[in-house]
Amino acid sequence: MEFKQLEDLEQKINHTVALIEKLRAENQELLRANQQLRSEAQLKEMLFQKLKEENDSIRKMQGESTSLGREKEEKIKSKVEQMLARLDELSYNL
Repeated sequence: MEFKQLEDLEQKINHTVALIEKLRAENQELLRANQQLRSEAQLKEMLFQKLKEENDSIRKMQGESTSLGREKEEKIKSKVEQMLARLDELSYNL
């Protein structure tokens, strides 16, 4: 092998080594970015679950509140009807 060929081969090897180092650095940066994105996604998933649970709890409380409102309305209606019946009874007795 001639000296020129050895120089060319050395140059190619050095270029390949530099390229490998660059690719390794890029790979490490991509791995860090990927890990950061995974962490962010995990936090967002936890927040989503928390908000979903809160939403379910609020919906349940609204349902209970509506149910209690209807029960109160029925009790009031019943009491009013009883009072009206008493008034009718009193007016008939007069």
